[in-house]
Amino acid sequence: MRRSLALPLAGLAAAGLLMTACGEDSPVGDALSSAVESLAPEATGSDSTQAAPSTPESTPTSTPDATAEPEQPEPTPQPSPEPTPEATPEPTPEPTDPAAADDEGTPRYWLWIFLGAVGVALVAGLIGALRGRGSSSDRELASRAEGQLTWVRSQVDDPLVRWRSQQLGLPAAQRDTDSELARRWALIDQRITSATDELLTLESGAADMSLREAAGLLRNATDGYRTSLDTLATAMATGDQQRLAQAAQGFNADAALLDQSRQRLREAAKL
Repeated sequence: MRRSLALPLAGLAAAGLLMTACGEDSPVGDALSSAVESLAPEATGSDSTQAAPSTPESTPTSTPDATAEPEQPEPTPQPSPEPTPEATPEPTPEPTDPAAADDEGTPRYWLWIFLGAVGVALVAGLIGALRGRGSSSDRELASRAEGQLTWVRSQVDDPLVRWRSQQLGLPAAQRDTDSELARRWALIDQRITSATDELLTLESGAADMSLREAAGLLRNATDGYRTSLDTLATAMATGDQQRLAQAAQGFNADAALLDQSRQRLREAAKL
């Protein structure tokens, strides 16, 4: 901008010098004068507009009002502290009402009583079932033992005792094992042994005390009967009449005791 103004100003200065040299009354001077006047305002205006910003204008100073309150400085915002987690207070237990506690405890009390009664009933039923099963088993054993001994009593007769007396005097290799009497004697001996074992089981494990006593008595009577039978057969083999009479008397007593013991067993086992 300064360069564009410098050229017209330089031209004006040169024109002024020329006008001075030619004189003001010359036609050339008049023309130059008019030209300088036409350019002068532009240059002057341009200079005034360019120079205006360089001169500082005086700004009016305002006097503070005596009544106006002084402005308070704005507070500097402080950084807000981060919230620290607070401990959650423990809930304080509310006082319980004794009446309400009793109301809540009463149903539980009766529930436990009910459950206990049910448990006792189940145990009692189980024990009763086991006892019933045991009683049934005891009766079965008693019935089987008594039946075997009943069969033995029906099979022992005078021909069998005479056959047994003949076999006792022979060596074991020469004894009869194929006849009907031999087979009968083998069955009698087998059933006496089986009945004795069953009576021993009842004597040691029967649930009823009276049944245990009856089984013990019958087992002893069975052993005595079996011994008396062999004694009678041995006395018959000797031919001694006095000895035979004593053996027969003892056998009859043991047979009667066996029958009495069988009856007592039937009553104890409710057969």
